[in-house]
Amino acid sequence: MRYNISRIYGAIIAFPIAVIAWIASVFALDVYFIFDFLISAVAFVAFYFPTQRLTSRKYLKEIGLSRRDYHFINSQLNNAQDKIRRILKSFVNVRSIKDFKQVNEIYRITRAIYYAVKQQPRTFFKVESFFYSHIDNALNLIEAYTRLSKSPKKSEEEKQKLAQTRITLDEVKRTLVADLKRINEEDYSQLDIEMELNKIEQKRHK
Repeated sequence: MRYNISRIYGAIIAFPIAVIAWIASVFALDVYFIFDFLISAVAFVAFYFPTQRLTSRKYLKEIGLSRRDYHFINSQLNNAQDKIRRILKSFVNVRSIKDFKQVNEIYRITRAIYYAVKQQPRTFFKVESFFYSHIDNALNLIEAYTRLSKSPKKSEEEKQKLAQTRITLDEVKRTLVADLKRINEEDYSQLDIEMELNKIEQKRHK
């Protein structure tokens, strides 16, 4: 995310100042090495955090989020990323092409939602339920289904439960598709506007 660039700016500004403070302390002050290091560290912190906050403020204002909301959304994205990786790992337990397609579709949709929110953090609030429950539901079902489906000598009752789980996974996939559509609807609306503007522009040049 662009927010991370502010951390780079902060380090770029603070590091040279910390080095200068360390050199000045070594040659100008007659103190122990540990104090030279502490002076350098204090100089780094004193310049890093104000620079980082100043440069990140513009980005947060642009996306319409407070710093607290941004960090909360970022933590939710990190949690979702771990769960998406677990969905990916479940492929090793898939035993049929049909199951592979089903798990792969769910994986692709969850990944698309994750990257859409990562690029536009404010869209998080359109699909909060995805982060709070939908992805957990998908992950739990996939892990249980793929683990149990490879178990040998299943009874008829167990086979029926697995068949019902496949149906439930289809319902989960439809829920995830609805989440993805909510994220993309604004972009599609903007696309319609751009196409209409292009038509108007083309008519003006005829």
